[in-house]
Amino acid sequence: MRASTVIASSKFVTHMSTTNNARPTVADIQKRLATFPWNTLEKPGKNKGARGQLLETALGVPNSSDIKDLVDGELKTFTYGETIACTLLHHCLPEIMSEVPFEDTKLGKKMEQAIYVAFSKKNDFLGTVTLNKDSHPQHYTELQKDYIFICGAIRTAIENKTELGTTTGPNKLLQIRTKASKTNGSYTPLTYEGHQLKNKGMAFYICGQFGRKLIPK
Repeated sequence: MRASTVIASSKFVTHMSTTNNARPTVADIQKRLATFPWNTLEKPGKNKGARGQLLETALGVPNSSDIKDLVDGELKTFTYGETIACTLLHHCLPEIMSEVPFEDTKLGKKMEQAIYVAFSKKNDFLGTVTLNKDSHPQHYTELQKDYIFICGAIRTAIENKTELGTTTGPNKLLQIRTKASKTNGSYTPLTYEGHQLKNKGMAFYICGQFGRKLIPK
């Protein structure tokens, strides 16, 4: 497949922030991606997040504790057909239990605008697409509906003192499943107010079929 770049216009795409020059904007990254030397990006090993980290470094995106990678959006790399990690679940549990509206949550803010960069399993660049809640309102609405559904399952598990499993929203766009690494030979359980929801960490993911529809081969 010939690599292509698709850019969605939006009010979210702005010039470099004058108050935070350390992080680029979505517009900055779109320009850099258009001329990026893709053959220089190494294929990731066991650590699937390594490619994203390498690309962020090459594009001038610093490591940060901020909710978003960029001033006004996220940068998401993924392997075609595989899930896309969004954020760890334990960070979101207080918001979920407080029933914070999706657009005000960490996940909602992260995903209101995102640049998706696709690769084949051989590490070939397939294309990049920018989506946001203005240019693609149906996508954002489906994310919101899936989030609400999943949150309901999480609250039920907490109220009934049961364990969570992989849970996918009705639009098959968003899901939660395990995402964890061992510390000193063991996993850290996912807990909320003393109740163990899982024997290891979990995270929100975009389902694999999303990438196949976003950039069809």
